[in-house]
Amino acid sequence: MSREAASRTPSWRVRLFKVSPSELIPPIYLWLGIILLTIFTLSPFLYLMISSVSQSQELLSGHLFPHLPTFGNYVKLFQGSTGKDFVHALENSLSVSLWTTAITIFVGVFASYALARIKFPFRVSLLFIILAMQLLPSISIIVPLYIMMREGLTLSIPFTSIIILHTKPLLDTTWALIIAYIATSLPFAIWLMSGYFQSISKEMEEAAYMDGCGKFKTMYKIILPLALPGIAATAIFTFLNSWDEFIFASAFSQTYASKTLPIAVREFIGKHSIDWGLMTAGGFVASLPPVIISLFLYRYIVSGLSEGGLKE
Repeated sequence: MSREAASRTPSWRVRLFKVSPSELIPPIYLWLGIILLTIFTLSPFLYLMISSVSQSQELLSGHLFPHLPTFGNYVKLFQGSTGKDFVHALENSLSVSLWTTAITIFVGVFASYALARIKFPFRVSLLFIILAMQLLPSISIIVPLYIMMREGLTLSIPFTSIIILHTKPLLDTTWALIIAYIATSLPFAIWLMSGYFQSISKEMEEAAYMDGCGKFKTMYKIILPLALPGIAATAIFTFLNSWDEFIFASAFSQTYASKTLPIAVREFIGKHSIDWGLMTAGGFVASLPPVIISLFLYRYIVSGLSEGGLKE
């Protein structure tokens, strides 16, 4: 390369610190921000992983890195009565999360499609009311939900004494958690998928109607495949929220018949001592599914959120 060509090539310092007309700050500060955000985000997870292979003495002495790494915490976690209870909690978490996601998506798809396509008075206001239900903190509805689960759910005809269905008490069952999680997840799912359905062109539906398709066939053949990224993103968020939820699980679970992973990890905190080895190992195992789902399905999350805003 000639000296003249080299002089025309910008140096790395110029590329990092020069601000183009379309940029607000130099690129170097953006890279520093990304690095700091990455360190801030990954540090707790990395420390949890390192602590899970450390001995209890090293954890109590404050060592950041173990001198003698061991997998004894994981062996102890899955052996004996402790392992039996932890595996049962793992199965409960998986069952509750899958059922919550399936029912929420099934009901949410029909409700959000109706809100997106059927014109009726106060439709947009209803969407914002549904979204406003997400502003209610979980602790504010835990008492009425607890009473409902203790007495059993009753389905009756309004303004009459006719009871259609009355369930047995649901406390200390996984269905109490599933019902509570659906009640909190469904408003967000309806709002998010309504925005995604509104982004789909109506001309495609009209063409399907002209070809002789009915409402349900059009929805099954045309709408659902196009809305799959938004539905997938909603399903992922619903699953992750159900997997990590603690407040309802702590209130409605009394035995390992219904306890989920967050409660099982908390059980390692005793009255006078804390088993740090088991707690970090259990916490790392419990955090693996959300991490794996986020890594492999992040494109659905980004696509669903970017297209799922309310559109009119």
